[in-house]
Amino acid sequence: MIALEVAVTLLREILRALGTPLRLLAYLPVRHGWRRVAREVLDAAAHEAPADAAATDEVAQRLVARARDHRARRPRRQGLRPVVFVSAGEASGEAHAARLVAALGPAVQARAFGGGPLRAAGAELLFPLSEHAVMGFFSVLAQLPLIVAAHARFLRLLRDEPPDLVVLVDYPGLHVVMAKACRRRGVPVLHYVAPQYWAWGPWRMRRYRRAVDATLTILPFETAFFRRFGVPARYIGHPLLDQLADHPVDPQQVAAARSRPLLCLLPGSRRREIEANLPGMLRVARTLRSAVPDLRVVLPHRDPRRTPLLRQALAAHGGDFVEHCEGPLAPWLAGARLVLAKSGTGSLEACLYGNPVVVVYHLRGMLSTLGYHNILSVPFIAAANLIAGHEVVPEFCFHGGNGWDRVLAAVQSLWADGPARARCIAGLATVREHLGQPGATARTAALVRSVLDAAEAAR
Repeated sequence: MIALEVAVTLLREILRALGTPLRLLAYLPVRHGWRRVAREVLDAAAHEAPADAAATDEVAQRLVARARDHRARRPRRQGLRPVVFVSAGEASGEAHAARLVAALGPAVQARAFGGGPLRAAGAELLFPLSEHAVMGFFSVLAQLPLIVAAHARFLRLLRDEPPDLVVLVDYPGLHVVMAKACRRRGVPVLHYVAPQYWAWGPWRMRRYRRAVDATLTILPFETAFFRRFGVPARYIGHPLLDQLADHPVDPQQVAAARSRPLLCLLPGSRRREIEANLPGMLRVARTLRSAVPDLRVVLPHRDPRRTPLLRQALAAHGGDFVEHCEGPLAPWLAGARLVLAKSGTGSLEACLYGNPVVVVYHLRGMLSTLGYHNILSVPFIAAANLIAGHEVVPEFCFHGGNGWDRVLAAVQSLWADGPARARCIAGLATVREHLGQPGATARTAALVRSVLDAAEAAR
């Protein structure tokens, strides 16, 4: 039966992927209406007080009801620990998942799809999903046997040892498929780190609502989007705030970084991102060096697996003047006079240190360019600007080499002391305030424990 279900699911997902162009065509006539809605939601969120990430809402109620129903159908033997299944499909999601497992502690038995960090946090690793993370249509096709094997393993778990609660972290492609399998069997599903459907493809909200019981958002404005489509949602806080709180920057390291004017480059973590963004960033850095002779240019990176790629790219594009530093980003982001960052989590992390940031996304190919101009639902790509509801940091999304001239002009404007730099720094302070307080992991763990306790009490 599992083999048949996997085959049916695979066929359905292939047909869904093939039907994407038709969905895009159907979306185009209504995209202006959705953009108007998105603008209204962003404006409203920007003028609200920082969200209360611990607020009681429909999320807990829905999960408790599902967990009680599930427990009534599949009672657990007295004395056994409650079981939570946690899944993470790539590195950043696994970091959040590992912190959650560690916060739950030994009172909860955690089983997981992921990698080494989840195992180190105390979870029983059932499948090495995050060690084979894939992005993009053709990469997914290449890894199809792996994805099929992961889904089959998950279905066997649901059949033989269904957990009390399933927590899926980010990675919506495969996780939505897994969530649908849970819903068919009555297993409660919590999605931690809601997908960015509000930006790309709001038509997917309907399927998402039918797959998950509730979702936890990490950007304040996201909650209103999901609730608008009937998905119980709670703003839980951004895990980056936990990271900053748990690992404060060493003042001596920051002072050392500030000993010379410092430009920090964040071209992205994936090969395609590095190839698209690094050459243009180096072009900007070279021009800035001609005006700032003692400029120090640093490319910091956490993932040692990317070191050979980055060094090869620097050598290929004349980046011998750039220091590649493997390890924590914090001292460099805190000590930089300016950060030039590819749009994504890294750019938001840079913004949280309060120094000016210029955000870029260099599009490659005609399809991505058409998608940006016709499918993007929100007015900004930088998370800081979305949170603020207006442009706090300059952002540039473009195709071709000419866009880097505009990037350079923004870098030069923010490098010099003056009104533009002062406005940017003040705006970033507001963004940090609007994100609220650290504690996303602790709040998520408290929610999970409350759901498990309520289900146990009703047994």
